[in-house]
Amino acid sequence: MCGRYVSPSDRAIEDYWHIGARDSGRWIQNFNVAPTTQVPMLRLDEQGELELVPARWGLIPSWWKEAKPPTMSFFARSEEAAGKPLWRQSLCSHRCLMPAQGWYEWNPNQQVRSASGRLVHQPYYLYSPNDPLLAMAAMWATWTGPEGQAITSCALLTREAAPAIRSIHQRMPVILPPEQFALWLAPETPGEQVQQVIARARNDFTGHAVSTRVNSAQNDDEGLIEAIAEPGC
Repeated sequence: MCGRYVSPSDRAIEDYWHIGARDSGRWIQNFNVAPTTQVPMLRLDEQGELELVPARWGLIPSWWKEAKPPTMSFFARSEEAAGKPLWRQSLCSHRCLMPAQGWYEWNPNQQVRSASGRLVHQPYYLYSPNDPLLAMAAMWATWTGPEGQAITSCALLTREAAPAIRSIHQRMPVILPPEQFALWLAPETPGEQVQQVIARARNDFTGHAVSTRVNSAQNDDEGLIEAIAEPGC
């Protein structure tokens, strides 16, 4: 679920959130972001100011003892995260936003042939027609690796899909409206209010079928989000 998304450029993020990139480096738009790669993440710094920093997409909790990071830690079910050791600490006090233009889902009820001739699920590009940028609710952590290197990482939260896109996939990222950003990012927000913020997630989404080229993370171009005819049309 939501294993790929479209990441905006740093200029688009700066303009939307009215911040500077600071030490994050220069981000270019990525049309096929995959887990374990570096992504732009928004969080509050020690002074309570919004900052844009790079993070590994795939959370490694601070208490992790193994040399290799955990697998399949790039998203968490919002209904369960508060009770799971992997997510609990980050959800409690280390919340962040992952900026996105849209995301991809694969419809398990539609099979098509890829360029190589394999049968695969039909991919869709999902987005809001009302907003050029989206804020995916996420969590972060900093882990010290076996050689002493500090790695900041993040994971997004998921929920039941909005009614308009539920026929494509049953799950989607938790995407917050601007009026909920401050509560989500503040580390002192109590757990009950955190759940209320999740419950107020946006539902204004649509989508269209796209090329199976998105299945390969090596493909990264604007053509990936262009609409194609749906199977059977």
